[in-house]
Amino acid sequence: GDGAAIWGVGERGAGDAVSGRSVLVPVLPAGAAAAGADGGAVSGGKINMNCYGRKPKWFLDKVPGGLLPVVELDGRVVTESMDIMFLLERVFKDRSLVGGRYADEELLTTALRVERNLAGAWLQWLRGRPGLFSSEERAKSTFLATVTDVEKVLDLESGPYFGGDKPNFVDCAYAPFLERVQASMVYWKGLDIMDSKKFPAIAKWFETTRSDPLFASVASDAWTHVQALPPQIGQCYASKGAEEGMRLIETAGATRKIDFSDGQAKDARLWAAAALANNHPAVVQDAARYLEKKAGEVSAEALEEIGGAFRTVAAVLVGGKLEGEKVEFRSRKEVEMALVYERSRVCTPRDMSVAASHQFQGAINYVLGQM
Repeated sequence: GDGAAIWGVGERGAGDAVSGRSVLVPVLPAGAAAAGADGGAVSGGKINMNCYGRKPKWFLDKVPGGLLPVVELDGRVVTESMDIMFLLERVFKDRSLVGGRYADEELLTTALRVERNLAGAWLQWLRGRPGLFSSEERAKSTFLATVTDVEKVLDLESGPYFGGDKPNFVDCAYAPFLERVQASMVYWKGLDIMDSKKFPAIAKWFETTRSDPLFASVASDAWTHVQALPPQIGQCYASKGAEEGMRLIETAGATRKIDFSDGQAKDARLWAAAALANNHPAVVQDAARYLEKKAGEVSAEALEEIGGAFRTVAAVLVGGKLEGEKVEFRSRKEVEMALVYERSRVCTPRDMSVAASHQFQGAINYVLGQM
């Protein structure tokens, strides 16, 4: 039909600098991937969740309950991700993603029920307060049982996706939760569902989706997820043995190295450079606010040099290595603090793709190394 719009959740994740927007980390509903998987054109926007601020009046007039995500299709307003996905299936039958074995309604219902069970078991363990050892073990056991069920659903197909050799309706339903489950379980529970020895089908699914351009364009990294989840779902509790996973996720940005090769690496560098250049004033202002909280008033000279430092980062992303050059700043301490802070503020996919964020962080590390 004419005039389709999707409003996805705007999540406040690790930061708000690079996009220059007050609404962060756009997570389009699963239906958005379904709508776009075969070339469909969809317009949309980002709306605050309640935990991040008030929704605009125009949105509440359209959606009185304020629920997200929302689709308006030919004047009809629909909320709830699964309802949106089924609506898109009914309206755009020529681009249906329900096919193959999932044309069987019973098998589709079973697969979607396993997805709901996974979500419930994940949240129960993640948000369960530390207490009796038996309670922790029961929650873990229930979660592992549901992950095993997901393995079985995936393993029934010959291809890496739930639908076989290409993405299916069921992949779109599972993707948002599997991504969050993987990141949060590593960080708070020390368990990785991408372990190919324990969960080979799930590991293969992640490997395949992360190389798929559509999935990759809306994917988030682990750091974004673990920063965004607590404001949305409440406190998440760490289990004994999770320390290493926490350390790896928290320090990942500091270990990134920029890739100066061509091809996909170059595309990612240019994406990161464009995001930084387009939002340079917001990045500098965000860094300045941080410095003011940590060290008091920031001088005009330091502010100018911070701006220059981020222009240097953009230049490295576009032009490559600073051959034989050392970057010198009179306000070295302030510049270093600003670069390190903004390195941790990038959010995916709100600011840029995961691949581009790695190049952005790598470029910052490169400039820090040249100082």
